[in-house]
Amino acid sequence: MQNADWLSTGLELMTGRRLAEAVAAFDRALQDCPDDPAIHYLRGEALFLQRRLDEALDAHAAATRLAIQAGADRGTVMSGLVPGDFGWMSHMLRGDFESTWRLADADRDRRRRAGITGADWPRHMRPVWDGGELSGTPVLVRCYHGLGDTIQFARYLPLLAERAALARMEVQPELIALLRNLPGIVNLVPLGNQDHPPARFGCDAEIDITELPHAFRTTLGTIPAAIPYLSVEAERSKAAARRLSAASERLRVGLVWAAGAWRPERSVPRDRLARLSKIPGVALVNLQRGPEYPSWRGSPAALPMIEVFDSDEIADTAATIANLDLVITVDTMVAHLAGALGAPVWLMLHFAADWRWLLDRSESPWYPMMRLFRQKRPGDWDTVVAEVTTALRQASS
Repeated sequence: MQNADWLSTGLELMTGRRLAEAVAAFDRALQDCPDDPAIHYLRGEALFLQRRLDEALDAHAAATRLAIQAGADRGTVMSGLVPGDFGWMSHMLRGDFESTWRLADADRDRRRRAGITGADWPRHMRPVWDGGELSGTPVLVRCYHGLGDTIQFARYLPLLAERAALARMEVQPELIALLRNLPGIVNLVPLGNQDHPPARFGCDAEIDITELPHAFRTTLGTIPAAIPYLSVEAERSKAAARRLSAASERLRVGLVWAAGAWRPERSVPRDRLARLSKIPGVALVNLQRGPEYPSWRGSPAALPMIEVFDSDEIADTAATIANLDLVITVDTMVAHLAGALGAPVWLMLHFAADWRWLLDRSESPWYPMMRLFRQKRPGDWDTVVAEVTTALRQASS
């Protein structure tokens, strides 16, 4: 088999989540091309997904060194299975934020020397902040990532407003009603499809909202964790309370079982959760939206739940959450929304969970009211649901 075939085989195996076999295929490819940064990088991704982090970081260092020598970019062959560069994610998983910032600084310097701007990259991969000082400067905050990312890092906006002379925010339109009362933000501009220079918004500097922890040199001990930092409009909250009044004698538990289709491994098959509806004293409340919502509407008997709102507005979801006793969800926007509102939330995580949930922890430094339930093995939702069921029985008794 030729080297290109081994590389293609490794990618195929990665896509099929046969990660140990993928590593073996990349090892075979490296026998023929030991100085190819792309092979080292992809091998590192496969190791990262297995949570073999020391080996992954070694592969990352090799890919970086060889790419610099070749005048290339190590990440041009990203598999798409890891939502970004796995090097900094490896450090973040360990809670070693300081190493993440050092790596990010070195990457920015490397790109600058190589003349790589990233302007033609997909928005969610694009570096925005140039590393410059933000104090006393009119700053435009971009929100180029997901809704959950914007909600999670909105906690930094009041801190930025204290440091910057002016702070404007280009934000997903769905979140404007929820974020408009954050202190210090002069105005919220709906994020569109076209990118405009910060000067158009009266700003001299720009930063993506996900880069704010880097700008503030956050460590595990300095995460802004004052909860809640988002609030619900009073009238929306009263309306949600009225809709939930029929379940006032039971433990009202919001439920989300499906994440976006781009990460299907985050979703729990709906039928696995049926046992939750049989726990005495518990009223399940449907918080699920997206494609899974009409699917549930077509066969609600398989997972009986109360439906209290018929709206895709995030502000209405927030109002419902504010009137619940608990939210149980997979890793999706609702987890961040409930956490930011200070609601008790139980998060069901797949094996290779996102960097922000760290490793082997049952609590989150980002959301003090959150409890984490993790897969011990890839695909094993039965154990997770069993643990959640036991905990919910105890909470309702």
